[in-house]
Amino acid sequence: MSKTIQTARLKLRRVHADDAADIARLIAKWDVIRWLTTPPWPYRVEDAVDFTATMASDTTMAITHDGQFMGVVDISQRGKAQDAELGYWLGLPFHGNGYMTEAANALISDHFAKGHTGLYSGYVVGNTASCNVLTKLGFAETGPRRAVSRPLAREVDINQMTLTAERWRDRYAT
Repeated sequence: MSKTIQTARLKLRRVHADDAADIARLIAKWDVIRWLTTPPWPYRVEDAVDFTATMASDTTMAITHDGQFMGVVDISQRGKAQDAELGYWLGLPFHGNGYMTEAANALISDHFAKGHTGLYSGYVVGNTASCNVLTKLGFAETGPRRAVSRPLAREVDINQMTLTAERWRDRYAT
């Protein structure tokens, strides 16, 4: 089944094999990939092909605007509902326009509408843009942790953040 989510400006749809070239072109910019922990560096088209082949989740969504691929937003389940993790990246040409906040907001709405109770995420210390996105979405800091960054080939500090369904609903209370 093909799932899509429409926002005011964006369409979120499942990632598919045809996205591999766009993924490789956009994520392989150092100012994008240096803030991520799992992709390899340098990032090749073959890596994007592998990524698209393993994306069986209905919650790994391509972010598009007028049919143009912009990035990816994902909620990965790691067992229990409170173990769901929000992850995302956006190509440099699309930074600074509120697209990621809009895309993540739509996916989170879908997540909580299904009865999930919690969500976590985080950002590499120094990534102000990602901190701003998570804060706008209602996430609260829970503390630091260390993680290995494949692009940087070393450990980095991550600020962990969480969002509960209750806090999410409270954002919209009148």
